Amino acid sequence: MSDHDPRTSPFLRFVSGTRVDLPNSLYENAQEVLTRLGEGQSISEVFDSLIRKGLVGGQYTVLPESTWYALLKNYLTYYAGEFSDFENLEAHLIELLKLMTARPHGDAWRRIEEFLLGTIDNLSGWRKSWHRQDAEQRGVFKGEDGNYYYHDRDGILIQIIGAKTLPETHLDFVTDAVMRGYGPIRKILNVFALFAISEDFAANSASYPGCLRLLIAEPESGMLTPRWHRMQFHQVRTVRWRPLDILCDPEWLAEQVLARLTDNLDRDPWSERIEKYKQRENRLDAECPFQLDHTLDSGLVIGDEEEIYFPFEGRTFRWINGTPESQALLSVGCKDLEDPSAVEAVNRLLSCLVWSHHAPIRKGFGIGGLKRTLPLTWGPRMSGGIKVNPAYLLTGYKPGSSARRNLALALYKEGKNADSVFYAYLSYWKILEVAIPDKKDRWDWINNNAARTYDSQRAAEIVAVNPNVAEYLDYSGRCAIAHVFHQPVIDPDNREDNVRISKDVRLVESLARIAVEDGLAD
Repeated sequence: MSDHDPRTSPFLRFVSGTRVDLPNSLYENAQEVLTRLGEGQSISEVFDSLIRKGLVGGQYTVLPESTWYALLKNYLTYYAGEFSDFENLEAHLIELLKLMTARPHGDAWRRIEEFLLGTIDNLSGWRKSWHRQDAEQRGVFKGEDGNYYYHDRDGILIQIIGAKTLPETHLDFVTDAVMRGYGPIRKILNVFALFAISEDFAANSASYPGCLRLLIAEPESGMLTPRWHRMQFHQVRTVRWRPLDILCDPEWLAEQVLARLTDNLDRDPWSERIEKYKQRENRLDAECPFQLDHTLDSGLVIGDEEEIYFPFEGRTFRWINGTPESQALLSVGCKDLEDPSAVEAVNRLLSCLVWSHHAPIRKGFGIGGLKRTLPLTWGPRMSGGIKVNPAYLLTGYKPGSSARRNLALALYKEGKNADSVFYAYLSYWKILEVAIPDKKDRWDWINNNAARTYDSQRAAEIVAVNPNVAEYLDYSGRCAIAHVFHQPVIDPDNREDNVRISKDVRLVESLARIAVEDGLAD
């Protein structure tokens, strides 16, 4: 539905399923907005007079010929509420709009790029952000050992994980503003890309496939994030196409701005990383020509050094502590990359570490290859952490542990790593079943040991309602989560169920730990 010839424009909207072809009039409409603003009209006055609404596809909305006015209003007012205290925000956006309307768009981009680089701290919101204020107040610095430190209010030196220096925090903040879809700089780049597409299509329409059109969202859906849309509805809908002119691609524009921002950095972290490991000795088992490396999603930090070697189950492991730039890494030697025993040893080690330190460790990407000092894989960023003394690293390890104990620790790892309290509950309960297979014995043991747990207060609350704690935990917890055949049934979307199980899971976890520590799973 439209009076506009789709062959003269690459832009369209969908209103209640109705196709609406849009005129290729962005330049003209933007110039009209700038003219009225130059005459002294306010932004609201300009768009109140220019945006016309009516019935489109049976819905009362912005008329097709007013689409660009609505989009430009969105551009000039998108951050007016949330970021109203940005310095000179409105003036900067209007100046950028003037630059966007210049032709050819290649010349316009060079001026826009320089303008963005010069005003990036204002337009990104950095100058007014709490991130900047927090980084300045903390005064985090990087020590010669590569760790991050700050002085607390009493002047005591504290190592910190998850915070960075002021320049690093600044770069992270601006990077998000440029690269993320919600970023204020990215929204500006999206709008300029529309101007580039408008001019490019007018000159090179034959290079644009007729089945692809740039979809402009409805005003209430966020018009500043257009996307290419395949008009062949029976085909795969994901579209990664872009025009031949690279300035029409907001992804490239964002990468270009970020590259310019980081071009003057005096660090080459990747080269530093290679240099750091080049002179080191790989102390994994000498008889192993290969190694397996895994990234670890974990906040566990072992000791004060960057890396530590330690034995476990007759193998030598290397642990490289995570940093705000990278995840922790775990390495183990192996004689054959097809041998599953090395992978199983890694899994048992992680189970033991999770058990020993009550901290989740999720095994990430892994890769095997010839043994070398530089790890074979790398994962970006760790935040937060718990630091442990290497002397107490494997407090949960018992040489020659039985298969039952290993199973119990593996189940504990699954429960600790679980994002769902319901799955965690089942994992901890399974440990009790491993430790005490007979149901009656298990119930008796639970009732006799509930007061020993580190959540004895919750046990007392349960006793006040049901003196048989085991019956409550089994039927109202385990069975209610695992089955839907009879009441009670747990609904994961129900708030009361979430709150109750979140309380009970700590009690079941504590009971499981006591059972294993008492040797019932040996």
